[in-house]
Amino acid sequence: MELETECRQCNRKINFMKHLFLIFYFFLPLTVVQATDFPFRANEELSLDIYYKYGLVMLRAGSANLKVTENNNEDKSSYLMALDFKTTSFFDKIFKMRDTLRSAVTENLQPVHHVKYIHEGNYHFTDEMFFKKFGTTYTEASVRRQSQQLVRFDTILTANTMCYDMLSVMPFIISFDYSQQAVAQQMTASIFIGKDKIDVTIRNEGQSIVEKSDTLKYKAYKIALDFADSHFNESKNAVEIWLSDDQNRIPIKIRAKLRIGAVEVYLTSWKNLKYPLSSEIKIPVK
Repeated sequence: MELETECRQCNRKINFMKHLFLIFYFFLPLTVVQATDFPFRANEELSLDIYYKYGLVMLRAGSANLKVTENNNEDKSSYLMALDFKTTSFFDKIFKMRDTLRSAVTENLQPVHHVKYIHEGNYHFTDEMFFKKFGTTYTEASVRRQSQQLVRFDTILTANTMCYDMLSVMPFIISFDYSQQAVAQQMTASIFIGKDKIDVTIRNEGQSIVEKSDTLKYKAYKIALDFADSHFNESKNAVEIWLSDDQNRIPIKIRAKLRIGAVEVYLTSWKNLKYPLSSEIKIPVK
């Protein structure tokens, strides 16, 4: 019963964590760059496994799939990003989750539209967000939540900076060359989640090695996120992310400290990367 109670608590935290593994996309320069500068192409796909860790116990809690496609609508090119998350069969018995997020961005990778479909236990709702204005000094978006055919809120969100939804910030983060950034350099970013604006401090902690197994390692850049939230035991280094040290800059590992234990996310597979995954180090079996 004790383990079941802990698992139930961690599932509610994973509800938050399934979004956090996208936060590694926050580390953006404060300029709008052209789409041709970004190290991705249409039809790229990442698969990740999500684990809950408490002491010596480490349980696979769920999996996520992230895919980017190209969309040509009304003679305007755009990118569509899709994230699907689901809990494992073990966690389904405790707190079943089936969530879907979709975002559209312009050819210059500015956010246009975001929708989030949440199915968690007996709780179901849809958030839809339209960006009305977007710039370096002001962002405005409308957001509407519906649940059980009722409107729960319908409001306007504003920020005095560039602000994104959870998926549209992705192309900006992977465009940043961390090898050109000083270690310990800090930046800030904002994101709209629900009807809230969240500000995050991001810090480059330099190069690192992620050991996947005895025969597989990855060269990476470790990025730390500082922010205060009730889900976390501490605000400094609340989330740590390891991005591949190559032109793809995809997440190899993510770790988030929670009140009870931690959540860890691991890249399991990928398709159609624009560049070779040169950060991968394969060690011959002796």
